[in-house]
Amino acid sequence: MYLLGIDNGGSDIKCAVYDLNGKELAISRTQIPMNIPEAGFTERDVENVWEANVKVIKAVLKKAEIPGEDVVAIGVTGYGNGMVLLDEEGKPVYPAIISTDERASSYCKKIREDGTEKKIFPYTLQTTWAAQPAVLLPWFRDHKPEVLEKTKWIMSMKDYIRFRLTGKVAGEITDASSGCLVNLDTRRYDRRIFEILGIEDCYSKMPKILESTDISGYVTKEAEKMTGLTEGTPVAAGYFDIDANALASGVLSDQELCLIAGTWSINEYLSKEAPREIEKKKNTVTLSYMKDYYIMEDSTPTSASNLNWYLNHFVRPEKQELSADEIYIVCNKQVESVKPEECKVIFVPYLFGSATHENAHGAFLNLTGGDDKSVMLRAVYEGIAFSSMHHVYNLKRSLETYSKARLSGGISNSEVWSQMLCDALQIPIETLEAGEPGAKGAAMCAGVAGGVFKNLEDAVEHMVHVGKVYKPRSEYKEIYAEKFARYEAALAAVDLLAEKLQ
Repeated sequence: MYLLGIDNGGSDIKCAVYDLNGKELAISRTQIPMNIPEAGFTERDVENVWEANVKVIKAVLKKAEIPGEDVVAIGVTGYGNGMVLLDEEGKPVYPAIISTDERASSYCKKIREDGTEKKIFPYTLQTTWAAQPAVLLPWFRDHKPEVLEKTKWIMSMKDYIRFRLTGKVAGEITDASSGCLVNLDTRRYDRRIFEILGIEDCYSKMPKILESTDISGYVTKEAEKMTGLTEGTPVAAGYFDIDANALASGVLSDQELCLIAGTWSINEYLSKEAPREIEKKKNTVTLSYMKDYYIMEDSTPTSASNLNWYLNHFVRPEKQELSADEIYIVCNKQVESVKPEECKVIFVPYLFGSATHENAHGAFLNLTGGDDKSVMLRAVYEGIAFSSMHHVYNLKRSLETYSKARLSGGISNSEVWSQMLCDALQIPIETLEAGEPGAKGAAMCAGVAGGVFKNLEDAVEHMVHVGKVYKPRSEYKEIYAEKFARYEAALAAVDLLAEKLQ
């Protein structure tokens, strides 16, 4: 018996198959183009996205050399927010909007300034950002009302993929809770929120919300023909990707810090309480995979993708004979050759997004004529680690309250990087066995929904396995504290430049 996890990310679409002990038997991934019809618009053709999902599902079954009937349950996850708009027949009436879309950014400013955001906060416990349905729908109301008139269902991309697998329209609680339209106390869409936002006609277009481990439906005959899955296989409601990643990290209590360092630096923890006053709101708050907890999250695209940029421009052209794994080994050795106290260069990892000012970009600062590529590479490693630290401190919780941190993503594959972050944070860090945490979290959800596991705790016991454990070295505490202070000063400097260049 096997479990299948599907992850629709902002960049990659992935599918992986696992045995019931959490071993990843095979994974397949693909990318499809992002369309940018206007500045700030990020879209994809909805049918192309579904075809890409079909492609990775078929490929992973072939790689794993298992028939569809051996898959006992299927789970889905994906980026939160953005939108897929469907008509009465389940056909898209507009391209899929991706979570990086910024067309409605002025609406965030407007509802903040006119007091609307403050009125809905007691229900949502959230402030808005540009790709949330709460601001995208008013944008469509004002700019493309004919699209909303044709729309029967408003859903996330993950929910759309599940719809194509099962033929059943449904929402899911962790994903829905991130869109600033759900009352986090009642766990349902709240008509009052829609009325305050002036989109009351959209209330009836929101699908029924399921709990994450509910069975949302079963693979249809049509989906069987397209994917190689077996008709009648149960499909779980699934998770928002930050939940899938945290679950796959084995985080089941508020004692653990979850760090995900891939394209994005995602930093989160479970909490039984959330700020009830907008003035005290510090982080993104959503409902979590653990029913009695919220997820408190702080994140930006300031992580390992910045290293890939450096490697593509300054390392791979000179090391074309080396494989990707060999290049990472070389990089780790170069970084180790420079002691942390010897590196005075600061790298700001804002190549793909900023954690501070919206117009701030990446930078190397404090370079001298004596610095070589090894020093610059260490600065890149440190800058990405410090970006995670920046978010952890933004979570406004004392580090002493965590028993440990669980680390996954690109950083966790490097012992040098993992130890660096451990020394900088000064808390124990555990990495996980290699694999895709998003897809695994989706598969674990499927295991509970399909009755393979009794509950999430049982799923974690069977499927989550620690790779390596790092202990903080006290002799580096002051060194990294001083370096992090310089990093924060560098962020202030690039923010100041961004203001000057506006």
